[in-house]
Amino acid sequence: MILWLKGVVFSVTTVDLKRKPADLQNLAPGTHPPFITFNSEVKTDVNKIEEFLEEVLCPPKYLKLSPKHPESNTAGMDIFAKFSAYIKNSRPEANEALEEGSPENPAETR
Repeated sequence: MILWLKGVVFSVTTVDLKRKPADLQNLAPGTHPPFITFNSEVKTDVNKIEEFLEEVLCPPKYLKLSPKHPESNTAGMDIFAKFSAYIKNSRPEANEALEEGSPENPAETR
């Protein structure tokens, strides 16, 4: 998605994970997609891949996709984590504790 948003021409290789080619097994043993190779170096962590692409595919040739203020990304991840926990909760008695972190909760603004 990052490559597409930046307008980079790239190729995608689909692989049957049950019948991985030998070169793929040797490339990133014990890992599952996604991963990326660049100059014979393999990146397997999604966050590291994102950071790497933003660093290498930088302006002026490519758009900058990272937030202007890094703390906005942290805030977004925090909100997503709390919302995700809330919607996955199967115990109604835990809802109140999960709602305490909600920005709409007046107790938090005091």
